[in-house]
Amino acid sequence: MAFGEYDIIDVTHNHMFPILFSIGPVHIYSFSVFLVLAWLVFSFLFWKLLRSNGTPEDKIFDLTFYATIVASISARGLFVVLHWELFRDTLLKIVALWVQPGLSLYGAFLGGIMTLVSMSRSWKVRLGQVLDAIAIAFPSALVIGYIGSFLDGAEVGKIVDLPWAIRYVGQVGRRHPVQIYEIIVTIIILAVVLVLQNKSVKEKWPYGLLGIWFFILYSLGMFVLEFMKDSHVYWMSLSANQWILIGVFAEALGAFYVRGGGKESVRQIFRSLQQKLKR
Repeated sequence: MAFGEYDIIDVTHNHMFPILFSIGPVHIYSFSVFLVLAWLVFSFLFWKLLRSNGTPEDKIFDLTFYATIVASISARGLFVVLHWELFRDTLLKIVALWVQPGLSLYGAFLGGIMTLVSMSRSWKVRLGQVLDAIAIAFPSALVIGYIGSFLDGAEVGKIVDLPWAIRYVGQVGRRHPVQIYEIIVTIIILAVVLVLQNKSVKEKWPYGLLGIWFFILYSLGMFVLEFMKDSHVYWMSLSANQWILIGVFAEALGAFYVRGGGKESVRQIFRSLQQKLKR
C-alpha cells in the first residue's frame, strides 16, 4: 500500500509490518487502521474549524460525507488509469480491491477538493473558510496516514548509500525512508500554517489565503520528495504525481495572485514602470 505515492501495491510481496494483529483468520492491517484514524482526525478538525466560523453543522457533515465518497472513487479511479496493465485482463479487478489493491492519494485529494469547492458554492458555504480548514485538517491527517504507510512498507524510496537508509522487505538494497521524510516535511508545513494562522487573525487576512499558502507549500514539498521515491509511472522524466503537484501549485499560485494581493502588486509595478517611462 503505497500511501506516499498513494498507490497501494500488493502487500504480500512488499511489506514491513502490514498486519497489526490477527484474530483467527481475520487480519487487521496497519495501513487500513491508520487510514481510518487519519480520516477521523481530518473529519474532526474540519468540523471543529468550520463550526468555529459559524458554518451550520448539517452542512459540515454533508460536505465531509460527499467529499469522502468522491475521494474514495477518484482514489481508485486514478490508480486504475495509472496502472492499467494490472486491470486489462479483467475489468472486475477495478472494483475488487481485495483482489487487486490500489489507491491514489492524489486522486482522492483532487476529487475531495473539487467536491468541497463545488458543494461550498452550491450550498453558499464560504469557500475561503473551507480552504482554511483544509490547511490545518489535511496535513494533520496526513501525518497519521504516513505512519500507516511506513508500517505497511509498500511505498519504497530509491536505493541510496546514506547512514539513515533502511531496508524494505522484498526490495533490494538500502533505500530512502520516504515516509519518514514525508512525516517531517508535513509537520514542518503544518507548523508554518499554524504560524500563518495566528498572523492571519492579527492582520485580518481574507478567508482562503491560509489555505492557498498550504497548497503552495504542500505541492512544493511533495514535489521535491517525489525525486526520492521509486515511482512506477513517469511522463517525460517526471513522475505522474509530480505533474499533478505542478498543477496544484499552478492553481494555488493563480489563486494567490487573485486572492492574496498579487494582482494589486503587479498593477503597482506596472504603474511605477509607466511613470518612469513618462519621466
